[in-house]
Amino acid sequence: MTVEKFIWDTDKQTVSWEYGGKSIQKTFVNAHFAFINTQGNFICVEAGNDYSQDQIYHLSFDGEPIFTFDKVNGKVSWLYQDQRVEIDCQNIVEAQLYSGQGVVIVMMEQNQNRKLQVFTLEGVLSLEKAPPQGYSFVNLSTSKNQPSVVCDGGKDLADVYGRSRWHFAINTQTGDMTKENLAY
Repeated sequence: MTVEKFIWDTDKQTVSWEYGGKSIQKTFVNAHFAFINTQGNFICVEAGNDYSQDQIYHLSFDGEPIFTFDKVNGKVSWLYQDQRVEIDCQNIVEAQLYSGQGVVIVMMEQNQNRKLQVFTLEGVLSLEKAPPQGYSFVNLSTSKNQPSVVCDGGKDLADVYGRSRWHFAINTQTGDMTKENLAY
């Protein structure tokens, strides 16, 4: 089955679609963008004041919330084995669910220093990591179908063309990060 008649109404801040013969409509306060993520099989809604990404919602095609992070309230939640798991994370920059690897990764910032926290799908903190030496964390990503983080090395670690942003693959068991490929 596929999503049909997907409509993002910016005026009403609603997203609606049809799936499996059902019509689904959801409203979000301060929503400013919505799209279908066909690779991950979910609907994504971004919300926040002045077009900031303060809240991110991932909804199943049936309309159920499967992953949410809220920077304002410091909450990250997801659905695991038909149970809602919620963790408190102050100073969230970004969070992502990597269901294939069985983890949720949260990027946090305190005093202009960013770190990563990796949680099991049960909500247990399994590891915490600082950026690789000389780099700073920019954003979470995926590279070669694995969790990665984009890191910036600044002028000191730029290549001959001035490029200094790289994908670092994250080993979710050990926290080791391996420099993979350029990030654009």
